[in-house]
Amino acid sequence: MKVNKNNMIITIDTELGCNGEAVAKALAEELHIPCYGEEILDKAAELSGISARLLHRYDGRVVHAAYDLLAQDASALKMRSAADFVTAQVLACRELAAQGPCILVDRHSTMALNGQEGHVSIFIHADLEDRAARLAEAGVMSAEEARKTLRKNDRARRSCYRGNWKGWGEAESYDISVNASDADVNTLAHTILGFLETMTGESLSEKRERKAV
Repeated sequence: MKVNKNNMIITIDTELGCNGEAVAKALAEELHIPCYGEEILDKAAELSGISARLLHRYDGRVVHAAYDLLAQDASALKMRSAADFVTAQVLACRELAAQGPCILVDRHSTMALNGQEGHVSIFIHADLEDRAARLAEAGVMSAEEARKTLRKNDRARRSCYRGNWKGWGEAESYDISVNASDADVNTLAHTILGFLETMTGESLSEKRERKAV
């Protein structure tokens, strides 16, 4: 697979507990291109009229409520369908990608850009115990609570994508699949950068190019 760096759009799907967004930001810094994570939800709200608060509330979760009891503004009182939430994020991803090379993290980005010229899809995953240990070390929760949370989150993400795209988390659905169990954020970012340089056939790191001058 040959990719031109001038029109390269990278999408990264992640499992919770893999430091996926931190890896994406580190990679974006190396490539000197924008990285969009939760910003996708804000753009989706702008394009669709769906409350940004609701889009953030159901981020990575199945939208199943006909009425959101926690809604605090008039625009959010009547829930839109789950399909509307997905469509809004897909349109947001495509609009952000149309602005030029960038990295899009989760929020149906891989599905949205599937088949587009220059699109490179990445999946970051890790063993359950390693992910639980990361959450526990961060002081977020105990290791046992982390295991339960991660299992629940994995089921939610699969359910969230299943009705729209069955490829989430499947290695064959991505150009690059990386196990984050035994690597820190910068190591993972540089590992992915190496794959991308192989795919483009040239150096991509703005940092390296500046140092070489």
